[in-house]
Amino acid sequence: MSRVRVLYFARARSLAGLPQEALPVVTGETIAAIRTRLVALHPEIAPLVGVCRFARNGEFARDDEAVGDGDEIAVLPPVSGGSDKALLVERDVAPGEAPRLIATDGAGAIATFTGIVRGTGDHSSEPVRYLDYEAYPPLAVREMARILGESRARFGLVDAAILHRTGRLVVGETAVDIAVSAPHRAEAFDGCRYVIDEVKTRVPIWKRETTTSGSEWVDCHP
Repeated sequence: MSRVRVLYFARARSLAGLPQEALPVVTGETIAAIRTRLVALHPEIAPLVGVCRFARNGEFARDDEAVGDGDEIAVLPPVSGGSDKALLVERDVAPGEAPRLIATDGAGAIATFTGIVRGTGDHSSEPVRYLDYEAYPPLAVREMARILGESRARFGLVDAAILHRTGRLVVGETAVDIAVSAPHRAEAFDGCRYVIDEVKTRVPIWKRETTTSGSEWVDCHP
C-alpha cells in the first residue's frame, strides 16, 4: 500500500489535532481527493481546508496533481519566502542586518522596513505576551527569494534582502527585516513596500498571538 506523509501547519494543525500523519493512497489519487479525505478524517478542519493551499514535496501543488508513494503533502492555511538574500532564522535579528546583505554599487537610495512585536494584539487592546511564528521552510524561503527577484525586476532595484524570524518572539523583538537599494528613492520605497506586502500574503509563514486572555492564529481563518 502506498503512503504519503501529510504535514499540518498553524491553524490546520490545531484543528486536525496532530502535526503530521501517514495517509494511504491509491494510484492516481489527486490533491483534490486528499482534501476530501482529510475532511472525512478530521471534520473540524472542513471550514479551513477549502481555502488551504497544498504543497507536494516542497512545491505548491494543483488540485489535479497526482500524488505518489513517499510524497510529503503540506496543508498550508491562508497566510497574512532560496537564496543568501532570503533567510528564515530562529535567532535574534540585529538592527540593520538586512542592509548589510545588499549590494549598493550604483545605488542612490536604500529603503528599509523592520517589523517588530508590539505590545497590543491585532484584534484587541489586550497586552501581548508573545508571538509564535511558524513556517514551511523549503517553500517559504523559495517564495521569499521569488518575491525579491520580482521586486528587482519590477522596480529596477540594485539589490534586495529579507530576514524573517521563526519561533517565539517577545514584545520589542524584530520579526522581519527588509532592505532594498535602488538608483532613486521612489523605486527604493516602492520596492520595499512591494516585498513586505507580497510576503504577508504569499509566503507560508503564520503568526500565533498570545495575549493575557489566550492564543489565536492571526489571519489564518477562511
